[in-house]
Amino acid sequence: MQNPQIKYVRGSNGLLFIFYLENQSIYMELCYGKQPIPRQMVGENVVQLFSLCQYQDMVYLLYATNEGTLILASSKDFTNWKYRVIMEEVPHGGRTKFFMVPMEDAFHIVYHMPTESTGVHSLVYTVFRGGEWEKPYQIDRFLYGEQVPFFARRLGREHIVLYYRTARTTWSAREMLLSPYTIGSLTPLIQTPTPCTDISVVNDEERIHVLYIVRNLFRTQVVYQYKQRLSISTPKVIWEDTNCDNCSVVIAGEKVILMWTVNQQPMRCISENNGTNFGLVERYTGDFPTRCFKGELITSLQTQIEETEIYGDYQRRTTPYLHFPEEQLYKKGDMRQNSTFTEKELDVTPKHQEETLHKEEQQMMQMKESHKKEMEALSTVLSQRNDEIAEVNARWQNQVTRMEQEIQKLRQENIVLQQIEESD
Repeated sequence: MQNPQIKYVRGSNGLLFIFYLENQSIYMELCYGKQPIPRQMVGENVVQLFSLCQYQDMVYLLYATNEGTLILASSKDFTNWKYRVIMEEVPHGGRTKFFMVPMEDAFHIVYHMPTESTGVHSLVYTVFRGGEWEKPYQIDRFLYGEQVPFFARRLGREHIVLYYRTARTTWSAREMLLSPYTIGSLTPLIQTPTPCTDISVVNDEERIHVLYIVRNLFRTQVVYQYKQRLSISTPKVIWEDTNCDNCSVVIAGEKVILMWTVNQQPMRCISENNGTNFGLVERYTGDFPTRCFKGELITSLQTQIEETEIYGDYQRRTTPYLHFPEEQLYKKGDMRQNSTFTEKELDVTPKHQEETLHKEEQQMMQMKESHKKEMEALSTVLSQRNDEIAEVNARWQNQVTRMEQEIQKLRQENIVLQQIEESD
């Protein structure tokens, strides 16, 4: 599952920012490639969780404090932040995940609260408008999970979809319209024989793509499904092993890229037709976190959703592994004039990018050539073994033929002896 205390935001200028919770403070770093900029504290006295979202040219940060207040911070340039108390008593003691949908005249929020039943929470919707909270509505009841209580995605300006666990082995989807407030019907998304240990969901204009991992007593399975309109595809087992985790699904044009780890070793499988069929599973040999986790990826509504989470590396200050090319993160002249980060501070130039990409291409070519030589050597050995086996089989066949001839000769001699004995 995702790490609830680490989130990534892709700014409108293409830069990637990391927000993470450490020692009850929220810190932000600008991350470009493997060279993060020194961090900036953007929230303090934080209880447990925080939420992020983007709307137009604004980024919003929502968190609860130890004093029991709910703080909404906003910024246009990721540098200058404005803070506002929007609630004096936070529900659920600050252990609440909020999904925010800002608009020009209102602030729509979906959150969860515990019920009288153990492990069962209520999914609640409300609006903050004109400095006041409107009447909350209960959307549904669901089974609570510590890391990711529920998933939420914005499909349009006032159109969202929610994913949450409605039974021990069932994840469901429910679409909503915010204005006028309308709840769609509940649709079971995946049903598994045992509870899934990890799940990744991403949607495009045509399908909802779901990749999840199911674990039983002796093995784990990586399974893919998609939902298109009212139909749900048959579960497709992509991989089976003793220990799979950290699955992630990514959309890249017509391609659907599936990634997961097996004992911390990354694996990959690609579909060229938007999830209808998949190619062979391959071991991913590119740069990948040695101790990976998944952090939520936040993008603006104007940005095409390619993925909803990113692999991060614990050993390198949460440096992310990106599915999209690094050169897309920064282009000379794209940065805002009011940004405090300069090209000199980034210390990364297009020439350096070209050299890095050239080195990576050379390494990939060398690895491919090495694999080709290994395959040719194995083919030669296999051919030799086949010749040896054929020779042994021929010798064995000749020996069997000679034995059969000797047996036949002995039988004839035995018949002659019996005839002589009878005549005597």
